[in-house]
Amino acid sequence: MRRVMKNLMVMAALLVGMTTFAQGGAEAHTRYGDRYYYQMAYKAAAEEYLVAAQLGAVNEHVTKRLAECYMKLADTENAEIWYAQVVKFLNREPSDMLNYALALKGNARYAEAEEWMDKYLAATRPEGQALRSNINDFARKFTQDPDHFTVKATSINTPFSDLCPTWLGADRVVFASTRGETVGAKRHAAWNGQPFLDLYVADRTTTGDLASPQRLEGAVNSRQHDGPATCSLNGDVLWFTRSSAVKSKNGVHRLNIQRVRAATGSWSDVEPFLYNNTECSVAHPALSRDGKVLVFVSDMPGGQGGTDLYMCRDVGGQWGEPENLGPKINTFLDESFPFIGADGTLYFASNGHPGLGGLDVQAAPRASDGGYNVVINVGAPVNGPKDDFGFIIDAAGKTGFFTSNRPGGAGDDDIYSFTMHFPLEQRFLCTGQLIDDEHETPVIDAEVQLFSKEGALLESTRTDGNGKYSFAVQKDREYKVVARMKGRYDGEQYLSTERIEQDQIMARDIHLVPDAGIWLRAVVRHAERLGFVEGMTVSIVNLSSFQSDLRTTGPGGDIYTRLQPNEQFEVLFEKEGYFSMSVPVSTIGMKQGVVDLNTARELSVEEIKVGRPITLKHMRWGKTGAALDPVAKTELDALAERMLVNPTLLFEVAVHDDAQGDATASLKLTQQRADAIMEHLRSKGVPKERVTAKGYGSTRLLNHCAAGVQCTPEEQAENRRTEYTVTGRTLK
Repeated sequence: MRRVMKNLMVMAALLVGMTTFAQGGAEAHTRYGDRYYYQMAYKAAAEEYLVAAQLGAVNEHVTKRLAECYMKLADTENAEIWYAQVVKFLNREPSDMLNYALALKGNARYAEAEEWMDKYLAATRPEGQALRSNINDFARKFTQDPDHFTVKATSINTPFSDLCPTWLGADRVVFASTRGETVGAKRHAAWNGQPFLDLYVADRTTTGDLASPQRLEGAVNSRQHDGPATCSLNGDVLWFTRSSAVKSKNGVHRLNIQRVRAATGSWSDVEPFLYNNTECSVAHPALSRDGKVLVFVSDMPGGQGGTDLYMCRDVGGQWGEPENLGPKINTFLDESFPFIGADGTLYFASNGHPGLGGLDVQAAPRASDGGYNVVINVGAPVNGPKDDFGFIIDAAGKTGFFTSNRPGGAGDDDIYSFTMHFPLEQRFLCTGQLIDDEHETPVIDAEVQLFSKEGALLESTRTDGNGKYSFAVQKDREYKVVARMKGRYDGEQYLSTERIEQDQIMARDIHLVPDAGIWLRAVVRHAERLGFVEGMTVSIVNLSSFQSDLRTTGPGGDIYTRLQPNEQFEVLFEKEGYFSMSVPVSTIGMKQGVVDLNTARELSVEEIKVGRPITLKHMRWGKTGAALDPVAKTELDALAERMLVNPTLLFEVAVHDDAQGDATASLKLTQQRADAIMEHLRSKGVPKERVTAKGYGSTRLLNHCAAGVQCTPEEQAENRRTEYTVTGRTLK
């Protein structure tokens, strides 16, 4: 039943005794399979395709259809078998690689799943934006703390599907089940041949188990699928999912949401949700504790992909327009089965966020602005390789229930209880592979160290049998990872975690080169914020031959390249929107070694912002003089270099004074100082047409210290400043 609910589509019911086609050859069974397939009767379709395959029709059409049917039925074992054949076809599609990866992941074959997911990403991402899935590392991350939860199967599970409990007060739960077959004509879902869902209620025991299940009475159960559900805090209103009795234009019975109210011993007054739609599914309601927010699932147009979570807010007694919860929550695959905890945390199931298998339970704590910015996989043992969903937790944040189709259960889907022993927290990882660059092989059992931005050693580890390493890291930090191996230069990689929440894992492979010859290493940082500059063009120009070697900085803002001995070079760093930078390098007298530019100069670049003044920090003037001291000249030399390396930019140099003296004299003095700066810049080769120099006196104060106002020396000094500003670009 889970695939009916998770794909948010339900086909018309079929009578138990429906005709099974048993005659004809492979071609006939393929036609019958196609007929069932287009009706979304995937169980019956798979049976027909399998007969066709056994009769010799192991062709691309039948093979792919079998793989798709088994995937729809959540039979990842058989899906893996058939997708393994599908991906060998020459005209395989990216979606085939994706589904094969998901099937492998659902069977806990994480290394192979990562391989095929990476192939899918390489085939679908724009050129130059390849992304690694890191499925294997996520599996290690999400299983490293199995003591976080204690999980037990509940006593109400049956051989049928039992799923999606929701609180009805503190001591009862409402859940959905296919256990209630009726006498006479038995209506089964075409999708997987199981009975239809109905809603039941069970008591929560003092030991955390569930007991005494009973079918809900009243208008809540019908001849359609009914469930899952959500209840108001006082238990007087129940919102639930029901398959529509009206078909969509393409013949599908979509899901919608209904509301009923508590009456004496039963439920009555069924009302449809305002935003139900016959052409898309609206399902899986979750009500906030105060009843002011309703989160639900839909495949309506305009989402992130697959099924998305939406939110409606109570506006004067009526639900406002649905709001898509956005890319922090929704992915290109499926998000479903939401639940809103007492503290506002949104729990939901997803196969698009990093996880251990099919659907994984995720938690999104509510941010201060009421939104959701961080998604946390709750980890094992709640999550595993199969589907885990329908998670609810009590008001104390300690105990609850969830649904899983993991092996060892009583039936298809089963309800499990849990105890959470300590709060959830987001954990981030830096991981990667150590590679011998000479032989292109992984380096096993090598030392890898993690350093802070300040150079402190934080942790040391050794690579595993695949040459991989892993470190726990914190958000909003800069790190350096260093790998060592005898006969190789130390390898380094840098990473910044300012945006790690969404990806959770940062991958940095490290290549080790033989300790022979001369190598250039450089890492470029942002000057005004955390992190490294990716995609910067680095030109290494040999000043003898004028040959140029072009490199591009990676995610860690780094380049690593070989240099010829006994030569001089100019290294130019350029990226649109940033000030360019030039650094001289010499290998005269060197035979081997690593030239680390970061030890010779601070390689940090600023963004170009036209009209934004940049203060020169070391300009000091005598009380009435306009002479430049050695420190000021050194700073102006650096400014002249910036102007020469960025030949298309126009600049203004401005000198400002405080308001303590005569205003006219101040204007004259600051202009003299501006002229002195201009003269120095021109002596360094800066064309005069690219720079204007202006003395503003006390006309542009930064604070309240106008003439006659009593101010501290520090406040007066704030107004005495020298600045330069990019004013535009040349037409050349």
